[in-house]
Amino acid sequence: MKTRYKNMYKLIKQRNLTLIKLLFVGFFIMLTACSKDDVCGYDESFDCEGLQLDFGDACDSNGDGIYDGTVTEYCQCNSAGAGFDCEDLQLNIGNACDANGDGMLNGIVNDSCECLEETELFDCEDLQLNFGDACDSNNDGIDDGFVSDSCECVQNLVLNTCPGFIQNGDFESVTGNPNAQVDQDINLANFWKALWSSASLADLFDDNTTNYGSSCFVGPTPQSGVFAGMWIENSTNPNRDSTYREGMFNELTASINQNTGIYNLTFDYSNMSGTCASTNDVKVGVYGVYHPNSNPLPTSPTGLSMPSNIDLFGAANTVFLGEVTISASTTNIWENASFSIDTGVLTFPVNGINHIMITNSHQPFNHYGKMYLGFDNFCLTN
Repeated sequence: MKTRYKNMYKLIKQRNLTLIKLLFVGFFIMLTACSKDDVCGYDESFDCEGLQLDFGDACDSNGDGIYDGTVTEYCQCNSAGAGFDCEDLQLNIGNACDANGDGMLNGIVNDSCECLEETELFDCEDLQLNFGDACDSNNDGIDDGFVSDSCECVQNLVLNTCPGFIQNGDFESVTGNPNAQVDQDINLANFWKALWSSASLADLFDDNTTNYGSSCFVGPTPQSGVFAGMWIENSTNPNRDSTYREGMFNELTASINQNTGIYNLTFDYSNMSGTCASTNDVKVGVYGVYHPNSNPLPTSPTGLSMPSNIDLFGAANTVFLGEVTISASTTNIWENASFSIDTGVLTFPVNGINHIMITNSHQPFNHYGKMYLGFDNFCLTN
């Protein structure tokens, strides 16, 4: 009996060893059958990871649950049997594509069936340029123009004598008596208007008056004919009201566009309130604005900085051109301010600017300041 159990144990042990050998051989064959790039039995990579499909696989081209398309080499599910806008590319206009052959979908098929990098898409495909870009208007190799919104290369207008692009820069052309009304009458000067339809507006005077609306105001000297006047108030207080927020708006001779060169702005200013009370320095801001004349002016502001000057006509229609500091020591004697405007550095509205806005700067000093200033002889040249 003891011998029989011993023989049975040996038989079971031999069978188990044989089974283990068979399993080991099978597993080894399975491993050697896998390529070096695969993880055997767990390869779930796809040509198109986003679709979880391979090139040529059936796919649902329109999300209706029906597999009516085929996965292209660009990992797009195109409807089976449907034609393409661009047969050579086997793609449609607007499809993503490989612009430089690096296997990355870094381009878009344009309406000429070209696969262009997204950074190479232009407002004006024929010119390969965008609106406002500098261009050669007469094919002489010199970029002397700008691309208009109708994709034409328009030659820059050159105005190098004052008042240049400013119309009626000296305020001498008027439609009425500047002294008939003490204030709020800037619109009497041709091509000038207020920044908003009502509330506190800029004023117009000439040398025949001494009534400037306040007994302590003093007229500018030397006399210069017709001139404008307005309050310039600077404050970082967000609750400051709009009582002394004033400004004016000039229609330019011609629009000025991005990348059309360097322009120079000059104007005269005088502190007419210097004898009224002491004050800190203030800053005058100058802005370029695109504003069709048929559009209404903005509504009256609710505060000294609400809305911001940038937002009065919309941020997309406004560019901050620069600012001028008026010192606390400034008197009523005319002084001259000037600065350059580089259209290649600033971001202009797509349609360029056709107005200049003069008001307080939206970047005030930390200290409070307020002056009533006279303005004259605006000039903008290139």
